[in-house]
Amino acid sequence: MIGCKQNSTVFSEPELLLFKNIGFNKEVFIDLKKATTEDFFRFEISEPGYVINKNGTESKTGIEQLNGISFKISENRAYQIILENKAILKSKGYQLFLSESGYQSPSTVSVIKSTDKFDILRVQKTDGINFDIDNNDVIEKLKVWDKNYGIEILGADYDWVALTFNNNINDAAAFAAEVYDFCPDSVDQGVGELSELERIIRDEKQLFLWWD
Repeated sequence: MIGCKQNSTVFSEPELLLFKNIGFNKEVFIDLKKATTEDFFRFEISEPGYVINKNGTESKTGIEQLNGISFKISENRAYQIILENKAILKSKGYQLFLSESGYQSPSTVSVIKSTDKFDILRVQKTDGINFDIDNNDVIEKLKVWDKNYGIEILGADYDWVALTFNNNINDAAAFAAEVYDFCPDSVDQGVGELSELERIIRDEKQLFLWWD
């Protein structure tokens, strides 16, 4: 009984109410909460892009609240927290991922309740619509890569995906060419050279897809 009471004090009253409302087991998130000083809030998605207000500020449009939690944090710290906590949360039936890249400003890390990693792409509605690539196309391509190389989705939004590979990719040059064909901006507006994409795939076993 004492342990349960101590665990409850990790969270604020609004956070406890949030867990209750969305049906999340708060005990699962104790370690994640200890990794950040920021408060958890309701996970939400919005339409792509922003509108510029009269005062010059940016506002999201088409905001929709979903069953999940989020918190703000710097992007470098975000990836560290994701890598440290993703596996344990996955084993408990949750998916942890970067849901909004803040670059110079705070990024957003989110958690949804799912055993399917590709639900991250579904809720984020990730696509490459400028290249006639829809959400299902992205999911089906990544499923093939998952079967061949084993992938972990670290983050996704409406036009990008960050992932890592569990297995070695023997022919990194051929795979880099396949990636470039599927997502030209991974090179053209990303790493700059196909050879650099090949090096990152081979040596770092990671990939960032972005359809501008």
